[in-house]
Amino acid sequence: MSGSQRKISGALLAGAALIAGALLIRSYGDTNTATVKETVVVAAPERKAIKVTDNNADGIPDWQEALLITGTLDIASTTRSFDEPDTLTEKFALDFFQDMVRAETYGAFGDTPEELVIDASNKLAAQAVDVLFVTKDILISSDNSPEALAAYGENIARITTLYPDTSQENEAVVLARALRSQNPTELEVLDIKLEIYENILRDTKALAVPATLQKEHLDLLNSYQAVLSDIQAMRTAFTDPMLTLLRMKRYEEDTLGMATSFKNLYKKLIASGATWEADSVVSPFIAIQ
Repeated sequence: MSGSQRKISGALLAGAALIAGALLIRSYGDTNTATVKETVVVAAPERKAIKVTDNNADGIPDWQEALLITGTLDIASTTRSFDEPDTLTEKFALDFFQDMVRAETYGAFGDTPEELVIDASNKLAAQAVDVLFVTKDILISSDNSPEALAAYGENIARITTLYPDTSQENEAVVLARALRSQNPTELEVLDIKLEIYENILRDTKALAVPATLQKEHLDLLNSYQAVLSDIQAMRTAFTDPMLTLLRMKRYEEDTLGMATSFKNLYKKLIASGATWEADSVVSPFIAIQ
């Protein structure tokens, strides 16, 4: 070993000795200055044996028999299964909850709360869109003579008089009253209105339509369908409130659309040469021109 190596080794040994000595002195000092606490031994409480009883003398203690199940388990024979939601309100709630869970699961890669709300709003809006009648759904006539047009216009007006509304009350007023009173039976009045619109829609759809009036006829049919769907949604206000809310947002527009459809239809009929007697059933519709 060289001289320098011997010096390094000696320094390391000396340092180790100094550290060991310091630790020993500290340990000794702590032991001497520590306060010795007196240990008090508390006698254990006297134990008493619990009396074992066997009232029926069958060799099994009563406490053990209480834990034994001697009879058959009474398991209910009926089981509950998951019922698929059948209303828009239930489906929306379930879908929205599932979307929220997925978003939470995906963390930063999931949709934000704002995106979830926008997506839910778009889905709801799609539920308020009706399937429209198109040309293939109606019977078209090639007779566009003034006489055929007049007969068609008279039939359109007469159909609306075949099914009078005995309730004499607007459907929106009926709905508002039912909601205020929280009485679902109030909505039964709407059944009359539903039957009226269903009959009018059916009879109008069955008419032969002059070819020149295809558009106006389809507009009228679709406006009937829209108002009918609105009333159907009002009827479910207590069982499917989400659907009711969606349809009520477009109810006023649908009723105005129906009035506009009548106006455009008779305007086209008059422009095409159709005429009627002054006391004709068509007169109220001509008066709105």
